[in-house]
Amino acid sequence: STGIVRYDDLDNAVSSMRAALRAAVVAAGGVPAEGGADRSNARPLPSTPHAEPAPHIPDIVHSTLLRWAEEPTADVTAISEAFERVAATWVPAEIVVRRVTAVFEDMPFMHIPTEDPSKIWWTCEF
Repeated sequence: STGIVRYDDLDNAVSSMRAALRAAVVAAGGVPAEGGADRSNARPLPSTPHAEPAPHIPDIVHSTLLRWAEEPTADVTAISEAFERVAATWVPAEIVVRRVTAVFEDMPFMHIPTEDPSKIWWTCEF
């Protein structure tokens, strides 16, 4: 279970970055998996190690606010009501992105130390 905040890609910057990545993967001989769709036609880049999955391009833009490692067994109704109370106070906000970093994800849920240069393969500051 998770609590997420979804973003609207108002200027299509995320869509443009994903299109550029898609084109780069295809130009290099791969086929990315996209969103939650069928991944059976995806192909890793020819230069990737055996059994390495194809690149995946998500179809959402979001941040995870909280995550349970497994389904809560406590009073789920109380947890849900507390989440509803907090969510009801949400005020829409404009977010300015100052840097984009592409990292190698070798563990789930993007718990990647972005200060570790061995994990970063590209970054751009605006």
